[in-house]
Amino acid sequence: MSKYFFIKSIIFMTGLIWKSSVHGAKRHLMHERIYYKLEGKSLIGNVTEVRKVRDFFDCSFVCMKKGVPACLSFNIGRVTDDDGDYVCELSNSERYMEPERMQERISFDYYGITTVMLYSLLPTCDLIACNHGGNCIQGQRLGKITCQCLPEVTVLPFIDDKCNVDTNAMTQFEAVKGVFHAQVGRYTLTFYDAQRLCALLGATLATHDQLYTAWEAGLQKCAYGWLADATFRLPMQTRIPSCGGHIGIYGSSDPQDKSRKYNAWCYK
Repeated sequence: MSKYFFIKSIIFMTGLIWKSSVHGAKRHLMHERIYYKLEGKSLIGNVTEVRKVRDFFDCSFVCMKKGVPACLSFNIGRVTDDDGDYVCELSNSERYMEPERMQERISFDYYGITTVMLYSLLPTCDLIACNHGGNCIQGQRLGKITCQCLPEVTVLPFIDDKCNVDTNAMTQFEAVKGVFHAQVGRYTLTFYDAQRLCALLGATLATHDQLYTAWEAGLQKCAYGWLADATFRLPMQTRIPSCGGHIGIYGSSDPQDKSRKYNAWCYK
C-alpha cells in the first residue's frame, strides 16, 4: 500500500479551532495538532520556509510534515494570488514562546498551537540526554534547554551541545576492584585533564590505596597514570624489562608538576 496522508478539521462551539492530523500508512503513525486562529496578525521572524498553498489545510499539512523544530506555527495570507494560491509562512516559534514578535498584519492570519499541544511537542529535560555527566538546564524561554557540560578535556573536546565526545579517541580498560586505566592516545593528559577524563566516565582519580587494592587483586598495566595525590604510578604483577623489571606499584612517590602528561587511573 502506498503512503497516504489525511487531514481533517473540527469546529468547536467555544471558538474556531482546527484539529489537524497526518496519518502515515506505512509507518502506522499519526501526528495531531490543534490550532487556534488570530485574524489579521502574524508572528514575525523565525520563518523557516515560505510556500504557496491552496488553503489552510495545505499549510497545516506542510507544517506537520516538517515537524518539530522546523514548524510550530504558521502565517497564511488572506488573499490569493493570480493563480489562486495563498502564501504560507512556516515558523519554528510560537506566540506563547515569543509574544513580543506578534504584530498586526491585516493581509495575514496566524495559526498557533494550543499550550497543551505545545508542551507535548517541545523538548524537556525529561527527554533530552546530556551525556558524560552533563546537566540539563531548562531556560526561561519555553522550549529552550541547554546542556551544562563538565569541564572539557583539552585533548578530547566536546563535539556537540549534548556533551558528547569522540569515544573512538579514548580508551577505557577493564576495571579491577573499581580501578581502571583511561587514556586519550598515550601520555596526553595533564593532571587536570586526567581528573576531567575520569569525571566524564563517571569516576574520580584513584587513590594510591585504591590502586594497591586493585593490584593485590591482579591488576597489571605497563603504563603510567595520574593518581589523586598528583603522583603517577603503574602496577605490575610480573617482571617485564621494558616496564621497569619490577613487581609491585612503582613510579613517583612525591607530587609531580601537574602539567606533565600521563594517562589516568580512575576509580568508580
